Amino acid sequence: MSEGAMSLDPTSDTYFKSMRKAASARVSKKRFAHMEGVAATAELLARTYGHDATLARLAGILHDWDKDLDNDVIRQKAKDLGVEEEIGPWVLENMPQVVHGPTAAAELARTHPEIPDEVISAIRKHTIADPNMSPLDEIIYVADAIEPGRRFEEAPELRALIGEASLDELYAKVYQFWTARLVSAGALLHPDTLMIWNELAYPKAHERLMRYEKRCKEKKR
Repeated sequence: MSEGAMSLDPTSDTYFKSMRKAASARVSKKRFAHMEGVAATAELLARTYGHDATLARLAGILHDWDKDLDNDVIRQKAKDLGVEEEIGPWVLENMPQVVHGPTAAAELARTHPEIPDEVISAIRKHTIADPNMSPLDEIIYVADAIEPGRRFEEAPELRALIGEASLDELYAKVYQFWTARLVSAGALLHPDTLMIWNELAYPKAHERLMRYEKRCKEKKR
């Protein structure tokens, strides 16, 4: 395979290095350090849970592709890329800080069609999540929260769950943490947050409901 062909193979080291270089030119040094931390953590998570580590590190290094754009620029970019409707006018106006996922995904899908759909999906969903998360979607969402640069008090406890909890369980724990953190900070929640949380909480909540109803029936006998 020629060097040129290798550069278009998204699983190759050559491709990763080229996209890493492109990402570093777009963001601040602090932001890029975070992106490298997410890439390394995503690779670790993928290896731990039996998923493609090369795609995980690629999604990790690209996930904040648009993060350093200011609010007016990101709003206009969403309109220019035709993802304004997907994002929703209320979110675009009031929560521009979460828009960089969808805009980066839309741009990278157009400018780099060789990037696999699952990587694009993980980039798109890393800010808001989704009721339907693939393993790679979950890996990037988790890696974004627990990479080594994150200093919040709960980070070590969440990192300790790697390999101890299932990937789904780890994702649910991180989602619960982020949601509670946003509420504690008095921040706005995305309109889909409650729906996503209810999907994650339903199995255990339903079990508790069934146990409670069983006890109620037994008392009536």
